[in-house]
Amino acid sequence: PGPSVPPVYGLEVSDVSKWEESVLEPALEIVQSFIQGRKPAAAPVKMACNEMENKRSYHMCDLCDRIIIGDREWAAHIKSKSHLHQLRKRRRLDLDALATIESQSISPDCDKEPEEKGSPGQNEKELKSGV
Repeated sequence: PGPSVPPVYGLEVSDVSKWEESVLEPALEIVQSFIQGRKPAAAPVKMACNEMENKRSYHMCDLCDRIIIGDREWAAHIKSKSHLHQLRKRRRLDLDALATIESQSISPDCDKEPEEKGSPGQNEKELKSGV
């Protein structure tokens, strides 16, 4: 995470009978020290950091019309609720368009020539007389 993200602290929550002393009190102490601007006694959890990750890579999400900087941010965006919603929406529209195209190509009227109104030869006479 970036410098504006506060550290994450892990607490032991497996024994519910010791909730007050193992979860509540340490959590309150961490929050209190954060409010007072001092370093808490508990150590923050180390975040896994990939040295190969490019923090300045440029990604353009055409689906969401957004620019994403950094590989980690891009990975988070790809899994985000808004991106997945846009993806489902695009797939639904594509399927609808495909179904429309297929229904038009399967239609029995598709292969027929448009019928001309009037008696046979009438259009030819009109064309000749107009010249």
